[in-house]
Amino acid sequence: MDALRPGSSSSTPSTSTSSGYAPSTTSISSLSPLTQAGTSYISDRMLGIDHGWYEYSKWTKGEVDELLWSYRTIVTAGTASLVSTMASFPFDSLKSRLQVKHYPSVWACGKAVIKEEGLAGFFRGVTIPLITISFVRTSSFAIYVNTKSWLHKNGFLNDPSKLSNTALSGLAGGATSGVIISCGSAPFELVKVVRQLEYLTAVQKGIVSQSKGRFMPKSGFAAAGDIWKYHGKIKGFYIGFPLHLCRDTLGTAFYFGFYDSLRSVVKRNSPSEKEGLFGLPLPVVSFLTGSTAGIASWLFVYPIDLLKTNVQQRTLSGHPQQLTGMQLFTHLMRERPPPNPTQRDTFLRRFLRLYRGLGVSALRSFISHGLTWTLIETIAAKIAERTGKPIDEVMNAR
Repeated sequence: MDALRPGSSSSTPSTSTSSGYAPSTTSISSLSPLTQAGTSYISDRMLGIDHGWYEYSKWTKGEVDELLWSYRTIVTAGTASLVSTMASFPFDSLKSRLQVKHYPSVWACGKAVIKEEGLAGFFRGVTIPLITISFVRTSSFAIYVNTKSWLHKNGFLNDPSKLSNTALSGLAGGATSGVIISCGSAPFELVKVVRQLEYLTAVQKGIVSQSKGRFMPKSGFAAAGDIWKYHGKIKGFYIGFPLHLCRDTLGTAFYFGFYDSLRSVVKRNSPSEKEGLFGLPLPVVSFLTGSTAGIASWLFVYPIDLLKTNVQQRTLSGHPQQLTGMQLFTHLMRERPPPNPTQRDTFLRRFLRLYRGLGVSALRSFISHGLTWTLIETIAAKIAERTGKPIDEVMNAR
């Protein structure tokens, strides 16, 4: 049975010139393991030999290694995105609620969600983001990696000894990724925001009080259907898109730029490849590096995200005062906060309202991005160990 393993010489049919066809000059043994497997399978099927799927599912180590190497970005970033998205989603739900409604504290918001919507309220709308965000993050990582690779191959920012080159190439890769990905991710994020805020929207419209407090949440597909039906079909899915594009382009650029810079500094100051900075285990260093980059970039773009969420919520809930992002920013800067004898009204105090919900958002970033990079680097290290490739080559890092 082992002699019939894909890629073995005994599974290769003999060639003959009696049929009028010239024999192939390409030796199957010179092909890659995966190509050998496919060629062997097709050849045996043509000869009427069927070994069953089970025989061809016994891949050799070389075949598995080639598969892992060919799809290393999907394996590392895809797995990391699935886990981190699920773990951080409840904090993202709280962040969206805090951005559009005033709560005394994060705890008060959390208690309100449990009282009004139950534990399921923290995960309302998680299904579509679990799939789409994972796909978007994997694609984003791939674009970032390929952009840096193109820059380095063409002689741009290709000196890894210079921290400025590392930071700028990461920033360029992130910006490119943000621009491209935002065009496809905007509709899915809008549906996510609709699901997260649908209870507050129902209260604002009086739907909950009309049904004596009973609230029946919609599915993601039903929410998407409403956007299509009531907000201009395809155009409706791009409500607040200029703010979304600005947030993703700047945020992703700074995120990858920060991460590459931090990773380079850590690598230069680590005692060895198997020991992290200050004697910390490598997974801990990866977690702290990723979470620091995530929080730092989020601090920069958080006001844009708050404006985006409010513009979207106002439009979708039929708010009587429809505002663009700039108009809403101007309105918030001119609006006086409630009188407080212990505090003086200042521009800074008004500006800081753009950071409502920042605490829980920072916690979400800490968990999400920390887990993401811990898993990416851990899985990359396993692939490097298995395939014998340098870990920087596995991650396409410089």
